[in-house]
Amino acid sequence: MEDFANSLSDFVLESIGVSLTEMAIQILSTILLFLIVKYFFWNNITEYLEKRKEFMASEYEDAKVANLEAISTKEKAELELTEIRLSAKGVIDDAKDRGELERTDIVKKAKKEARIVISNAQKEIDSEIEKARSNLNEEIVSVAVLMAEKVIKKEIDASKHKELISEVTKGVAS
Repeated sequence: MEDFANSLSDFVLESIGVSLTEMAIQILSTILLFLIVKYFFWNNITEYLEKRKEFMASEYEDAKVANLEAISTKEKAELELTEIRLSAKGVIDDAKDRGELERTDIVKKAKKEARIVISNAQKEIDSEIEKARSNLNEEIVSVAVLMAEKVIKKEIDASKHKELISEVTKGVAS
């Protein structure tokens, strides 16, 4: 069985194209290279990797801080936006209230002016009525004078004359 194992080992090594001596040299070279690297470069490599690790940790912490600041800034901005919206709503509501007050004031002024116009028109109408009555009275007097002339012409006595004027005046006044 040993022969079989040796022949299998030889077959595998030959099929790979490597001999046992070459393999031993390769292993020794690798170990020697590893020892040289460890002795001369290992501290530099580990120091570099440690610095890189610290740098990455620092960058990660800075990113976390920046992210927290961004979240805080976003929340502040949203709060300010909400305050601005509320303030704007307050301004709009105030403007609506002032507009409503102005509208009410304008309506009151318009009604007051309308009452004044109506009052002035009524006064003017009353004045015109008084003028018409005055003119009517003047006409009555003129008619009375004419009647008096006619009465004189017909020689009516004074009592009939007063009675006639009284009737004419009552008829015109009513």
